[in-house]
Amino acid sequence: MRKIVLMLGIAALICSPAMAGKNEGGAMIVHTQNQEAYTGTMAPCGATWDTYEPATCEEAITQGDIGSASARQLVWYVAAFHPTSNPGVTVVYFGHNHNFPPGEGWLDAWNFCGPDGTLEVADPGWPEDVNAGNSVAFGSPIVGDHLFPFYWFAAYAFDGAFMGTAINPTGGYAGFVSDDNPGVLDEIDKFGTLRFYVPGENQCPEAPQARGACCFPDGSCEFVTDVECADLGGQYLGDDVACEPDNPCEQPGACCFADGRCEYVLEGDCQGDYFIADEVCDPNPCDQPDPMGACCFFDGSCEYVLEADCMGEYWLEDVPCEPDNPCLPLGACCYGDQMCVVTDEVDCFENQGGYEWYAGDDCDTVECPPVATETRTWGSIKANYR
Repeated sequence: MRKIVLMLGIAALICSPAMAGKNEGGAMIVHTQNQEAYTGTMAPCGATWDTYEPATCEEAITQGDIGSASARQLVWYVAAFHPTSNPGVTVVYFGHNHNFPPGEGWLDAWNFCGPDGTLEVADPGWPEDVNAGNSVAFGSPIVGDHLFPFYWFAAYAFDGAFMGTAINPTGGYAGFVSDDNPGVLDEIDKFGTLRFYVPGENQCPEAPQARGACCFPDGSCEFVTDVECADLGGQYLGDDVACEPDNPCEQPGACCFADGRCEYVLEGDCQGDYFIADEVCDPNPCDQPDPMGACCFFDGSCEYVLEADCMGEYWLEDVPCEPDNPCLPLGACCYGDQMCVVTDEVDCFENQGGYEWYAGDDCDTVECPPVATETRTWGSIKANYR
């Protein structure tokens, strides 16, 4: 069950794309010793490694002279980092390249190296099948160590035999996962090969590229190289300038315009009338202008002005004068029992129940006539009831 959980955790880490981390530039090299053949009493990850550990990547031994059809060569797979780096490793994801015929026992013993609690997740067929990869997750991070073994083998050998580190064929790459939270995967492109009776080769790590804070218009920060920052369209603040714990990048705010519009930009990019630091535009913090509207006059003319500037009869908020004039001419509307109200013609007859409308007049100048009635005789009235 623990291996299943580990496998899922490794998958989550190795499938997450990320910028280069603290393990960038690392290598997976090989090392052996030609002083004594492997025996089951050796401690490949302990005393034996301590005895034969190389001082540098360049001093690692890549030619095996002990291995034969009857003697086993002890071979280490080693994580190597440049002395100027500051590595921190929790997971090694790797593959294995060799030319040993499968099923004949040339690889006689193998295991992972690491602190207590370390586990591996090997593909079926590991290690004889070169199409099988492996992952080693350390029980506690290995921090600051520039040269440490993560796997070992005891191998019989023949002329022309070789073995070495490679990409994990399952994922198509090899890599170290850092001790950050969350972990950062640095893919590896430097490997080592041990050859029997002739020199092998190691691709030793290079110094990691300088990194610093790269700032973006939204105020976010990424710790990358200056070249990566330029490619991403950011502004590089300089080598070793950190993004955490205090983001050094200028933060955007609300850029306000006279018409109440708001743009979320850096202060230096604000083309508006004033800037409010650390404010977003939703909800809009900018002062909103007094609304404009249609100012309607007695004769139906219209002016688009502020309410305070309207000298007409009434004002319609946010209603323009064009293309369709919303103002109608006013006049005296006679309704009811010779009552009068000033309104437009439509309102007079459709809403007020008016019977006369006098365009351009007000009720002070109009005397509403009585409502017209139909003249009938008493006889015609009585006829309705016969």
